[in-house]
Amino acid sequence: MKVSDTGLDLIKSFEGLRLTAYKPVKSETYYTIGFGHYGPDVLPGMHITYEQALDLLRKDVQKYETHVSLSDPVYHWTQNEFDALVSFAFNVGSITQLTAKNTRTKAQIAAKMLLYVKGSGKTLPGLVKRRIKEHDLFTSAPDMRQIALEVIDGKWGNGAERRERLTAAGYDYKSVQALVNKILKER
Repeated sequence: MKVSDTGLDLIKSFEGLRLTAYKPVKSETYYTIGFGHYGPDVLPGMHITYEQALDLLRKDVQKYETHVSLSDPVYHWTQNEFDALVSFAFNVGSITQLTAKNTRTKAQIAAKMLLYVKGSGKTLPGLVKRRIKEHDLFTSAPDMRQIALEVIDGKWGNGAERRERLTAAGYDYKSVQALVNKILKER
């Protein structure tokens, strides 16, 4: 699964854009540039274009897409959930603690997400806003067409397995299957 434009826009909105290298904290080892790109490849005084910043963001996000995808066999993330978790992982570094190594329910994950708002022991208003946006995206119902397309792509399994997974996720199996059939007829 890949982060959607919605997920990228969420990350961009909180990371901000800096086209010149800077150190957010003087004690940092490396410089930061673009949409939160940090590392030894960012040099003092370095300048990039907006397009280069987007390329760096897409490249950086791949690591977190892979990380979040590792728990997909357990959770069967919707696009909204996936996007929210990639944003979360981009900021925090991982979802391992958030999911308690894949033992929490989606509802528990959503609730715990809102607790990751501190830096150096203090609640940071920017993190509060970010976690609320990620939580809202995570808990928003996906478009039924999106679910139907995921069924067509095989994400929800086949036969009884599909029925069980869709029902467990709170979807009306017959409605989803009817939409799947309609989409397949249109192709």
